[in-house]
Amino acid sequence: MLPHALVVPVGAEDDGVVGEDNEDQEHGAEPARPPLTVARAREMTAGLREAMDNVRRSVAVLAARVRAAHAARVWLPLGHGS
Repeated sequence: MLPHALVVPVGAEDDGVVGEDNEDQEHGAEPARPPLTVARAREMTAGLREAMDNVRRSVAVLAARVRAAHAARVWLPLGHGS
């Protein structure tokens, strides 16, 4: 059985959010799925790569903003000691 986060969406209405109500998963039974095609497997792995790239970019932006905030000593005008 695949971990919950790796379960393939079963319908077009799926928004990709993990943890939504799914009775079959809550009870440990996984619904039958058709075999995965090479094209669909490539599509899924491309989607994973894209999501990982988005996370990397977000982390880089966050790190840059934290560095800039620290260099500007943003806590001082806000009245904090540190």
